[in-house]
Amino acid sequence: MAGSLTVYRKELADVLGSKRYIVLFALIFLMSTMSAYQGAQFISNNAGSNFLAIFYGSQFGFSFTTLMVYFGPIIGLALGFDAINKERTSGSLSVTLCQPIYRDSVINGKILAATASLSLLVVSTIGIMCGVAVSILGFGPTLADVSKIGMFMLLTVIYLAFWLCLGVLFSTVTKKISTSILMSVSVWIFCAMVISIVAGLLGNYLVPISMPGGPTFIERGNNTNPFNSPEFRALLQKRNTLETNIQRISPSYLYNEAGSAILGLIGGGGFGGGGFIERGGGANPFRAAGAGDLTQALAIVWPQITALIVGMIVCFAASYMLFLRQEIRPGG
Repeated sequence: MAGSLTVYRKELADVLGSKRYIVLFALIFLMSTMSAYQGAQFISNNAGSNFLAIFYGSQFGFSFTTLMVYFGPIIGLALGFDAINKERTSGSLSVTLCQPIYRDSVINGKILAATASLSLLVVSTIGIMCGVAVSILGFGPTLADVSKIGMFMLLTVIYLAFWLCLGVLFSTVTKKISTSILMSVSVWIFCAMVISIVAGLLGNYLVPISMPGGPTFIERGNNTNPFNSPEFRALLQKRNTLETNIQRISPSYLYNEAGSAILGLIGGGGFGGGGFIERGGGANPFRAAGAGDLTQALAIVWPQITALIVGMIVCFAASYMLFLRQEIRPGG
């Protein structure tokens, strides 16, 4: 434990003082401040919105939640993709292991330090957003809103920590930094963008939907809306369920769903879509949460949160076992 704390303090100082972290923090700070401003404008223009709308309200095409869905993985991966292979290539890892310190202390300290830096980034960013919104709106969150903001903050840390552990796994598996970068970027693109396209294509192929009644249905001047027919709505619900289940392979979509329920966002599929396919037709589980209490929201999305935690633990365990079994030589 003492060895892990020693590595933790050293790594935390290195991460917080690195140009990479400073640039990431500055970029997220700038974009978060902009999203807080437009979120406050969204609340001002929509009388039914509450304070939590600063996280998903959008006036110019993006919100804080969309920012996390797309760029959150980059933050986590950026702090983990070279955590092991960089020191292994430079030879500093073999020098460290020559000291009276266990291998598990090295990787534990590195991940703890990176997770702490991510937590600092999330807490400070959301705190600044709330401060900016309060100064613009003239009122702050209620006690119920504060509890939801705290849970959303924790969810965001878990989400970023998953990507961090995945980056550390790639750094442990590969010897070259360029290879771990390529693997990290590939997984990010697939989870953030490609999976929604795949879901749409598979949904269209497996559950094809044609115009109800065919072209002659409209030509006859029938006043009945064909889209309200039970057969059409059943097919639409079946396709939407299939697309949703496919997209749940992506951690970004799981975060999207969980955050929607925690923030009490009413509507389909998450934070204004977040790049994912909107669900339509049939019962929407997030309507049950609405602006209700946090307990009800967590009861709905505990599988999504559990999946993120399990994914993080699996990536960490795999990195841990591989690192302990690797042969570390001077010079890589």
